[in-house]
Amino acid sequence: MALLGKKWTLPLVGVLGNRPSSRFNELRDSIAGMGSKALAERLKELQALGLVDRKLYAEVPARVEYKLTDRGLALRRGLVPLLSWATEEGDKKRSG
Repeated sequence: MALLGKKWTLPLVGVLGNRPSSRFNELRDSIAGMGSKALAERLKELQALGLVDRKLYAEVPARVEYKLTDRGLALRRGLVPLLSWATEEGDKKRSG
């Protein structure tokens, strides 16, 4: 639960869940304002919890791809109602 409250975790889970897999720079470029250091930290934390899978391809240059595991996908499915609610509340505040 503590990881979910950290900055960038929810947007990262959202972006990872929208794609079959992503490379590091794709993830960084998809989340406005997120730096490389923060992305690397969150990916390591999510990986340690079994929520993200990191696959290294033996190529030159090396290629690394990240994707949500089944546990990560289950977490994302559980977060969808919360994120929808937050979006609706934000829309109400902006229009009201």
